[in-house]
Amino acid sequence: MAHRFHEENPYWQWMGFQADEVAASKGMARVRVAIRPEFYQHQGFVHGGVLSALIDSAGAWAFILTHGEGLRTINLAVQYLSPVGPGAGELVADGKLVRVGRRIVIVAVDVIATDETPVATGQVIYSRARK
Repeated sequence: MAHRFHEENPYWQWMGFQADEVAASKGMARVRVAIRPEFYQHQGFVHGGVLSALIDSAGAWAFILTHGEGLRTINLAVQYLSPVGPGAGELVADGKLVRVGRRIVIVAVDVIATDETPVATGQVIYSRARK
């Protein structure tokens, strides 16, 4: 399911998300995205929604890699640490499973820019998809 999720997810394809299996056995995963001109808001910085989507996707990917089942986001909290301006190149989100319960999954995600500047951190709470 994990590879099918990544390859057949139209939202990921549209956003340009690329998945890495960093340490799946430890509940960790990485999602990268090259910054496109469409990602910038009117002040010249990457829109917060792009960072939120990246955090949500990296969190889900960490779970899907280790458990092979789907999730539904029920809460997403993002702390924006530094604006991402022109020339940043790429964003990298590292997700790590914090808690996996029978119904609820919690993941922590950190996002850095190409120069390794921390730009956002987040926590996502998911409901496990029923089989």
